[in-house]
Amino acid sequence: MILSREQCIGASILFGIALLAWIIASVWPFSTPSETPAPKRYRTWEERKDSMKRADSVRYAQWAAEREQRYDSFRVADSIRRAEWKRTRQHQYDSFRIADSLWRDSVGWHYTKRIKKDTILDLNHCDTTDLMLIRGIGIYTARQIIRYREQLGGYYSPSQLSDEPFAKCHLDTLLNSFTADTTAIQRIHVNTCSVERLQKHPYIRYHQAKAIYTMRRERKTLHSAEDLLPLHELSEEDLQRITPYLSFD
Repeated sequence: MILSREQCIGASILFGIALLAWIIASVWPFSTPSETPAPKRYRTWEERKDSMKRADSVRYAQWAAEREQRYDSFRVADSIRRAEWKRTRQHQYDSFRIADSLWRDSVGWHYTKRIKKDTILDLNHCDTTDLMLIRGIGIYTARQIIRYREQLGGYYSPSQLSDEPFAKCHLDTLLNSFTADTTAIQRIHVNTCSVERLQKHPYIRYHQAKAIYTMRRERKTLHSAEDLLPLHELSEEDLQRITPYLSFD
């Protein structure tokens, strides 16, 4: 069968198209849908689950730390409130005891274990048992008097029971029941002591202790309390309060 010229040209064109398609298919590698990487929003459930577990562990650790911190703050605040309530209750109880003792004295009632009216206690030699024999003084106030005596180094006057630590105890009405032996006072040796030793005394603050120590370093030796008069940190009232506790030997 002899093909015409037009048929030969058409056959040649079809053959060229088929050859070109075969070449393109062999050179250009078409990937299957299964080989195409999944988009970010279509990650596997395992990866998403691991990320959620990590985020959840971080959140849980943060929540546990915050809960522990809140619990500690609540516990500290509760202990402070309990201590304040206990002190307030003890002060109120001691105040009631003093008021009750004054009322019983006015109506003529007497306790079987109360101390005699003509007996006077020495603040520098009595203990808590002796103090509790006086009507109006409970165990808390007695311990507070002894504790303050140890901090001061001894009392030089019963009027010191009106200091700030006894502001809520109302001991002013009981001052006539006490006396103070000044020979039992433990004095501070100004010419040899340190700033820390001076600062421990309730009547001396840090800047005052520092000023006294600096003056002693400049003058080498202090002979009396009058040498401390030039100090601006000490007023005349402060100097009168601390003089019984200072030794210049």
